[in-house]
Amino acid sequence: MVAKNEHANRSGCPIACALDIFGDHWALLVIRDLAFFDRHEYKDFLHSEESISSNILSDRLKKLEAYSIISSLPHPDSQRRKLYYLTNKGKDLIPVLVSISRWSEQDLGKVVKIPPASRKMLVNNPDALVQETLKQIEQWEKSVGL
Repeated sequence: MVAKNEHANRSGCPIACALDIFGDHWALLVIRDLAFFDRHEYKDFLHSEESISSNILSDRLKKLEAYSIISSLPHPDSQRRKLYYLTNKGKDLIPVLVSISRWSEQDLGKVVKIPPASRKMLVNNPDALVQETLKQIEQWEKSVGL
């Protein structure tokens, strides 16, 4: 994996610099799970369809926290567990994920699985999907006292 600031020190290319953070698909899938699938605990991420290994998951959570894309708080039921959530910086990535999803839906065909209600919004009004996602995140944040 590329060193933390390697691209910033070389070219400063915004895509290369972003890839220093999101250079593999696991980081974006963690963000996806937080944004779209209401997954907030370590065990929830482990049960995603992609079957991330525990050592990779632990590494990505630490990395995303180090870049202030996600944060965590103690679980109300157990101080040994954490609840992860998107920071404002992380929420700024939701339109990017919606754009990637829209491209996938248009260009990858039947391999893409999107729930019908989300697919309709994604195709007809992606901005509404972003707003709905942000609203659901806000409701979850209120429920945990953020």
